Amino acid sequence: MELQPEHYELGITLSAMEGAMGGLFYPSESDALVSLVIYADALPDTTALGQKLGAGEANLQIQPAEAFFRPVLNNPYWASEQGGHLAQKYANLRDVLETHLEDLKTIRIGEVNVTVYLLGRHSSGCYLGACTHVVET
Repeated sequence: MELQPEHYELGITLSAMEGAMGGLFYPSESDALVSLVIYADALPDTTALGQKLGAGEANLQIQPAEAFFRPVLNNPYWASEQGGHLAQKYANLRDVLETHLEDLKTIRIGEVNVTVYLLGRHSSGCYLGACTHVVET
């Protein structure tokens, strides 16, 4: 297989995303790590991917990407030294994702124990992003 320019760009994007997500956790009752996810689905947009991921689930929410970042970026504690400067790390992740992905969306699946995706489409056609779990009681 001959590498195409979009494949080279995919490697750069994945490397940047891994660097931005390294050791990153999402604050909730579970403080779960944020993981890199890749979907090579031939779907028309991120909303369709969200509907596929949440198929059969009673509670599926597809929201703007800002919904993923808002709880961390708008909380002064997470911007402080005590909060581990988590807000700055999330701002970096946001910048990396917005630079490399289109149609970025937050996809929430479930109640109480919620799977949260932040996904967008890469120029290679793959959907890339982050996944974590939050506990909301």
